[in-house]
Amino acid sequence: MGGLGSGGWGKKKKKHRRTVESCWVLDVKDLSARGCLQPGLFSTCRWLDGNGGIFSISLRCEAGRNLYLSWRSHIAGEGGAGEGGAGEGGAGDGEQGDVTEIIPIVYAPCRFGGSRPYFLCPGNNAAGCGAAGCGRRVSKLFLARRYFLCRSCSQVVYAAKYGPQWQRASRQAAKLRQRLDTTGIAVPEKPERMPVHTYARLLEKLLLADTQASEASTARLLRLVAWVEKRRRRNIRFTL
Repeated sequence: MGGLGSGGWGKKKKKHRRTVESCWVLDVKDLSARGCLQPGLFSTCRWLDGNGGIFSISLRCEAGRNLYLSWRSHIAGEGGAGEGGAGEGGAGDGEQGDVTEIIPIVYAPCRFGGSRPYFLCPGNNAAGCGAAGCGRRVSKLFLARRYFLCRSCSQVVYAAKYGPQWQRASRQAAKLRQRLDTTGIAVPEKPERMPVHTYARLLEKLLLADTQASEASTARLLRLVAWVEKRRRRNIRFTL
């Protein structure tokens, strides 16, 4: 039996928090570069859901000031991108059905002229119900629960910087596929309105990330095979 203070009695379990890397993300910079913030324009965003399916949302921008989102929630607790770029099904509230959200957009002047867009986090007002919202000006919103919210309202944290190499490379490849608006493993075509030099740079980074993820995953598998073989030989020796 254990000594004084041993065991798990009276100890609180550590609460598991979703990570930024496991969530589906809306990036206002990417949407603007793709022309999705033009008034009256209908567009879509797509992600792999981790089970071979595709999660997509419809976007419509009105007067360049409000972005209307709508999607179909098929899985209870959905809301996250998996390690392979996709979606592990996250910890949501378990609700299903049609989901709509209104995200305000503001434009801030740049230092050398022009302006750039920002999201205003809808917070508690995610569904446009008139409640007090967060209102924080951010560039990215995360789908960790039912709505796209800022990192603080979504209560998500960044994954450990020095995690396994194959996981970091897989997350990097997933982000690059999202920027290139592709959901498969084939070479993505250049998105409209994306400069050729930007497309070439992202494609090169995607190839490097895929290669690193494949090599690290293969090395991990070989170590696992060696460990299993070592245990098998040890068991054979003890049974003789």
